[in-house]
Amino acid sequence: MRTSKQIARCYGTCYLLTFLTLLLICGCGEERPRNPYIGNMSDFSYGGQRTAEKVLYRVNANGEMVSVVEFEGSFIWADYAAPWCKPCVAQAQVIKRMENAFGDKVVFLTIMTSTSPEFQSVPTQETARAWSQRFGLNPHRVLAAPNRWGMVIPTHILYSPEGQTLYRSTGYIPGDQIRTTLSKYMKDWKNWSENAVIADWMRFSE
Repeated sequence: MRTSKQIARCYGTCYLLTFLTLLLICGCGEERPRNPYIGNMSDFSYGGQRTAEKVLYRVNANGEMVSVVEFEGSFIWADYAAPWCKPCVAQAQVIKRMENAFGDKVVFLTIMTSTSPEFQSVPTQETARAWSQRFGLNPHRVLAAPNRWGMVIPTHILYSPEGQTLYRSTGYIPGDQIRTTLSKYMKDWKNWSENAVIADWMRFSE
């Protein structure tokens, strides 16, 4: 026969499992507002990196100041990473393969967000240089972002040749999924640009 302590422990375990299940289904914390850039075909700012007043520049592995606007006219896949992030290490190896596979069709940028898991560990040119050398990435396209140390990584963003934010996701993505994603969004964007065909993920600012 169970004691009162055993019964209480059993009920406590059941409540905990129920709570964790609800977290998995519903998520935790407040619902985030919809990103104003994703799928917005009226926005050409590269997710706010280009405005009427200024353009955002970041130092790359070569010590040069580079802006995403420099690659206007090309599809851009931006991968946010950090050296302490294990999924980012695996992702960088995939990005290198994608860089070789797509050639001039897609510009692959890597943006380093921090140097360690510590609070406000701001990345530098050296952070970008070490990452570029470690994975054989184009040093001109590996940047350091001093204002992104708190973001979820890895994060992936796809920009159109005109600066619209077409797609965004977080977490490790295998190469086949990147290929499929690029194929879909590149095709949809070109169909919209050339034939005015609106895909279901597209929206327009009023």
